[in-house]
Amino acid sequence: MFLLATMFIGGMMLTGCKPEPTPEPEPEPEPTPTTQTVFYKIANKAVAGYVVSPCFKVNVTYTDANGQSVTENEATLPWTKSIEVTLPFHAKMDGTYTFDEANLPDTVNFGKLFGISIGVDVFIPSGSVQMFKKEKFLQYAAEHPEKLSFTVEQDF
Repeated sequence: MFLLATMFIGGMMLTGCKPEPTPEPEPEPEPTPTTQTVFYKIANKAVAGYVVSPCFKVNVTYTDANGQSVTENEATLPWTKSIEVTLPFHAKMDGTYTFDEANLPDTVNFGKLFGISIGVDVFIPSGSVQMFKKEKFLQYAAEHPEKLSFTVEQDF
């Protein structure tokens, strides 16, 4: 009887102590990618109403939605490019103003008015437009070629 009771109790111990199943952790849902429109702009008119002379063109390089650099040569002002991007996004725009000396007017209006915005096409150009006599502008451009270029970057 003792042997039978021992076997019975031992059997109960082996079959009655099943470990509780561990619940599978619920996978974290993938975050929904957020998309926005990025606007690259190069203006030709300052807030004060002064306009960059139409003789200027811009060679502009910007970051596209895939993070690649895209170049547009001899873009006319004003210039805008809008692209749909997935956030986070690093936007960058480089530009160099070009001109044909033969097409410069006697009075040259020059200014660098550019920016990057996201979501809405709102751009209030910072900077100013300066007025030069043709000869003074050519001297200015020759002595300070870096003044004809710009770079702007923005993380969104």
